[in-house]
Amino acid sequence: MYSFNGRFNNKLDDKNRIRIPAKYKKELGSDYKLAYGPGESIYVLPQAEYQKILDSFGEVSFFDEEAQDAISLFTAMVHDVTEDGQGRIIIPADLKEYAKIDKDIVITGAASYLRIESAEQFAKRTQGMNIGSVFAKLNALKKPKAGE
Repeated sequence: MYSFNGRFNNKLDDKNRIRIPAKYKKELGSDYKLAYGPGESIYVLPQAEYQKILDSFGEVSFFDEEAQDAISLFTAMVHDVTEDGQGRIIIPADLKEYAKIDKDIVITGAASYLRIESAEQFAKRTQGMNIGSVFAKLNALKKPKAGE
């Protein structure tokens, strides 16, 4: 299980490159993916988490066109990542456009993955945040213990 937490402000360089913060690198490993995320964000998925997503599709019939289309569309939104010699990665143009990233970004830990979004989108999403509502939503996600 991963334990990505924290927040880092960062900037894209002129070639649309960033460095993933060192705090996250060890758990992320060398084989990870960038994917479209909800709310105009980019998800950074360790290979094991990406594999869990693929495994969750189960046994889909080759002849189930709707399901095969959904899988194809999802996997088309996922990019393999290659770091350069200085540990930088390029944010692909389609992801940059989707996430409305210009220069300033925020990278947040989200338990089993990382989330990248424009600093402007992060500010909008967290403006007026009610911590009580956040805790209530998290409480609703709790798995009941045996006997409850």
